[in-house]
Amino acid sequence: MAVTSGLSVPPDFHGSTIASTGPRSAWALSWPLGVGMVLFVCLMNAGGLPLLGDPDSHWHIAVGNWILAHRSVPTVDTFSFTFAGQPWIAKEWLSQLPIAFAYNLGGWGGVTALAAAAIAASFALLLRLLLRDLTPLLAAMFTIAAIVMSASHFLARPHVLAFPVMLWWVAGLVRAVEERRAPEPLLLLAMLLWANLHGGFTLGLLLCGAFALDALTGARDAVERRALFIGWVKFGSAAVLVACITPYGPESILVTLRIFGLGEALGVVSEWKAPDFQGQPMQELILLVALYGVLSRGLKLPLIRLLIVIGFVHLYLRHARNAELLAMLVPLVIAPLLARQWPSLRPRPEATTEAGPFRRRMHELARPAGHAVMTLCLALAGLYAAGMIAFAGISAPTSTMPAAALQYALDNGRTGNVLNFYNYGGYLIRAGVPTFIDGRGELYGGDFIKRYAEAVNLRGDEPLERLIERHAIDWTLFPKDQPINKLLAHLPGWRRAYSDDASMIFVRDR
Repeated sequence: MAVTSGLSVPPDFHGSTIASTGPRSAWALSWPLGVGMVLFVCLMNAGGLPLLGDPDSHWHIAVGNWILAHRSVPTVDTFSFTFAGQPWIAKEWLSQLPIAFAYNLGGWGGVTALAAAAIAASFALLLRLLLRDLTPLLAAMFTIAAIVMSASHFLARPHVLAFPVMLWWVAGLVRAVEERRAPEPLLLLAMLLWANLHGGFTLGLLLCGAFALDALTGARDAVERRALFIGWVKFGSAAVLVACITPYGPESILVTLRIFGLGEALGVVSEWKAPDFQGQPMQELILLVALYGVLSRGLKLPLIRLLIVIGFVHLYLRHARNAELLAMLVPLVIAPLLARQWPSLRPRPEATTEAGPFRRRMHELARPAGHAVMTLCLALAGLYAAGMIAFAGISAPTSTMPAAALQYALDNGRTGNVLNFYNYGGYLIRAGVPTFIDGRGELYGGDFIKRYAEAVNLRGDEPLERLIERHAIDWTLFPKDQPINKLLAHLPGWRRAYSDDASMIFVRDR
């Protein structure tokens, strides 16, 4: 059976999950609202984890505050001493501003609330979009699987603020292909926001080209193909131009190329490594279940749509950080095709009258929530967040914030160059200490990151002593278990000055 592009639901369905069978109560609940509320409460916890478990959150706050203080965006590095004055752009400035605002207003609790709200809204939106094409049970299964797959990347960083516009963009492209038309001009607003929120927008531009090919290959005749070609070319050209409407123009696009140009150095950073299924067994299980479903049911995809799905799988298997792309976007890509190949998977308007009481209730919950209950839930979420911010004492973990160690160094006049642990770089930036290295890989480049990793792990061609002398290092700050500490303990002219349960400082004798 050939599968081509086309409407997956009847034209009079109007994109609603369940056709209206009567007035909708203002207090009616819905599945997406419930998923969003549960996810928000789980993430907005007293420990601040997993959201605050990443060191880059610190420097995103610092960059946001720099922008607020200078009323402009940075164009050169002012946060390290190794690359001070070198060209560098804050490509995610529109995310860094609200993160800084949240921190300034509510401390780490404010940052946690912002990130939790963005993630909760994103998966509520994902479920709502899937309910346009699929039955509530299948849509919920896809959403739950996406949450599990993406959980390791639930972090208070710019990418989570970009989740909603990413979903908006991809859903708009898919809907345009399914309805045999070019995307709506309003969708360009999603690209404008995405281009200023997070560097992942370059993937959105590539997807635009891929879905344009999907639309052209699925055209019914030459006349329709010509109309689609013109419409998609106009939209794609506008999307590229809109993506350049940033404080840096097209430079934001080029940064992505520099990041992927880091080569072997990407493997030094945990999120850029391939997925570890021993540490993430649920991700492996979900992939195996999905593979079983595809093979056992004989899912057929058009060539371009199949290549898009394979592309997402490839991105995930190369870099673990792409798990959310696979988990959140592939369901949107294949949902209309599932509904077309197996009509029983479509949400049926008559289900609310034909089914029993339980199934009828389940289908009713697939309809949008009432405005009154939406307002109430938002108010309760706000009160819950305010209470957690005021009383829970939410703070970043010591694994990314060696506060006691840094305070010791500052109290004892250590203001010279520091050789720091990679994951401490963000905290040092926020504390106003120029770093040796931090999470801005596109600034440092692959060669520098690789030499750093080899030196501090006591391997490679360049001895640690040479790196220390070349950069005039005055003190070091690393976790206790790092190999560099063992060498420094026996290196002439160096002594251990501070140690606690998490960190250790060595200083050069003066």
